[in-house]
Amino acid sequence: MDNTLYDILNEIIEGIVIVNEGLKICFWNDYMENVTGLKQEDVKENYIYEVLPNLNKRYFEQSIQQIIKNGCKIFFSAGMHRSLVSNKKEFNVKISLIQKNNSKFFLLEFIDVTNQFVRINQFKEYVQELYKLNQKLKVKEQLIKKLAYYDQLTGIANRTLFYKIAEKLIDNANRNNSLIGLLFLDIDKFKQINDVYGHEAGDKILKKVACILQNYTRKSDMVARFGGDEFIVLLPHFKDSKSYKKVASRIMNAEDKSIYYHSREIKISFSVGISLYPEHGNTIDTLILKADQAMYTAKNKGGNQYCIFE
Repeated sequence: MDNTLYDILNEIIEGIVIVNEGLKICFWNDYMENVTGLKQEDVKENYIYEVLPNLNKRYFEQSIQQIIKNGCKIFFSAGMHRSLVSNKKEFNVKISLIQKNNSKFFLLEFIDVTNQFVRINQFKEYVQELYKLNQKLKVKEQLIKKLAYYDQLTGIANRTLFYKIAEKLIDNANRNNSLIGLLFLDIDKFKQINDVYGHEAGDKILKKVACILQNYTRKSDMVARFGGDEFIVLLPHFKDSKSYKKVASRIMNAEDKSIYYHSREIKISFSVGISLYPEHGNTIDTLILKADQAMYTAKNKGGNQYCIFE
């Protein structure tokens, strides 16, 4: 090549390397000297993959053969060939075939994409921060949902979630002409226990009752703390009232109806009122009212039993 062409290639603001068919360097422009710190006289006649050790020799040779065979251009992306020229910069490389006087040469254009990589990395960091923020928001949403819908002491559904699900269950029962049972439960002599043993013992009893109700009902049943020492169990998909009596009997006869507080056993009993949809009402509030009345009937009979609304 003449000196004019050399001068032009040296003025180009990108790396220009020319290698012969044996893959030895014939030309190494000023830009490459500045980026690598290697002078042309030091690299000329050396194999390209010796001067640029991060260049995959096997892949490079296969690419050269493909260029010779098809006359196409080959593109090495910086993403696949990191730190090819410098640890501080990233380059895409375009390889083209040059034929002159029956000789083959290969033009390697090193295009600086460092700024693109910086932006990509910044974008990745931004995405990661968004992901972390999103995860934090999800945790907060779950916490808010838990605070809004679950009783903080027992961990079971609270009154708000109970109403939300109960309305859906009643709508479903209405469409499918099915039955629902509602158990309204109140702990016997709970105020006396609080007065004698303190609220810490009372809290343990509330947790225990919630645990009993969950253990002696199905996963499809709705167990909720309605307030104070009152609990509600909603039982969908039963065929007759006898089934609800069986559930109530299982709860009443639970084997673990006691707690130990400062080495003292405190036995737990409760009174349960039962109302049935649609026999005793078509709305959840009506069913609660009827079950509440039945529960007081059970209490007036001495407690520790269940009664169905009549």
